[in-house]
Amino acid sequence: MRKIDIHSHILPGFDDGAADERESIRMLKMAARQGIESVIATPHYSAEHVNYRPQDIRRACASLEQRARKEISPDFHIYPGQEILYTQEIFEHLECGKIQTMADSSYTLIEFMPWIPYSELYRCVRTLAMRGYQPILAHIERYEVLREKCRIEELTEMGALMQMNYRRIDGKWYEETTRWCRKMLREGKIHFLATDMHNTKTRKPMTDGAEVWLKKHLEKQYIAEICYKNARKIIKQQR
Repeated sequence: MRKIDIHSHILPGFDDGAADERESIRMLKMAARQGIESVIATPHYSAEHVNYRPQDIRRACASLEQRARKEISPDFHIYPGQEILYTQEIFEHLECGKIQTMADSSYTLIEFMPWIPYSELYRCVRTLAMRGYQPILAHIERYEVLREKCRIEELTEMGALMQMNYRRIDGKWYEETTRWCRKMLREGKIHFLATDMHNTKTRKPMTDGAEVWLKKHLEKQYIAEICYKNARKIIKQQR
């Protein structure tokens, strides 16, 4: 099953992801064995991991891609991006070029503190959409406020897209978060699946377990969209 991973922490030394380039390559090899053909590198943008210089991210992606093409596949691609922790300052920082968008497109990957009020999350999505950005909400399974009826639909209508982590699908049937994730997928409310890989041990790129459930319960066309085709739209700068 072809996949593009839009959420990954593979750039060495940028955040709490890969410690060095050797670990980066090991992570990418693990990902490639599971059908991942390309990744968008999304180092954290937050008070802890500022990463104000998108040119450094682009340069690191180009360097890592060169090695990946030698050791994994000549067709492997690594695109620049960032996982942006929401604060009031991100709008100004996006406008002045201090934050890296997804593959240099209008798409932005946004994360929130787990306890964020819905009103603040809504305001962020609305502001980004009004300024011409297409917000992707990172790992939406973490935000309890999105489990209220019709909230995901409301945000989607404003232009937000929903990203879910593969590993939360591959849980026990009785786990509340796993049940909710599967329900959202059955209802077609998710736009991207991603690994959110950080290392080769505790947060490695594992998609196999989720893939078993996907193939059993979802239509092939929808699986292709959330694992590959929608990510291609980011790379091609399409909406």
